[in-house]
Amino acid sequence: MPIKKYCSYTGCRVILDEDVKYCEKHLKMINEVKASRDRQYKRSRTDRKEQDFYRSAAWVRVRDGALAYYFGIDLFEYYTSGLIIEADTVHHIYPIKEDWAKRIDMNNLAPLTEKSHQIIHYEYKNGNKLKMQDALFEMKIQFFNDFRAGVSKTFQPL
Repeated sequence: MPIKKYCSYTGCRVILDEDVKYCEKHLKMINEVKASRDRQYKRSRTDRKEQDFYRSAAWVRVRDGALAYYFGIDLFEYYTSGLIIEADTVHHIYPIKEDWAKRIDMNNLAPLTEKSHQIIHYEYKNGNKLKMQDALFEMKIQFFNDFRAGVSKTFQPL
């Protein structure tokens, strides 16, 4: 018997197969909101260099590699709540505006959900940047020790 779960939209009790995140109603709504947010975000950006980078093949390769290395899970959510949630973005721990050289450095990347990404940026903006960066690096080290030690010797987090 296949595993079932509720729609990931808060409060929705539609039962879905485990590999489906949202019911049809909420998937359409989520996609519309995301598209609108993305359009607004891109219109308001003035950093052409960074925008070009995020559209580059190099970024797509490194982002996909980071997601695969961490099994596609949100590290922040996993190590703060113990929940395994599918990551949908990759965060630069040291922002590329501050250290351009680390833009494709796997040691500087952490897979997150958009919710976790917003929480982290909120902490960055409210004076807890160094503390949050240290916590993210600790999560990466913990993940390596928990799941990757002995599996891959080519990449080791800071």
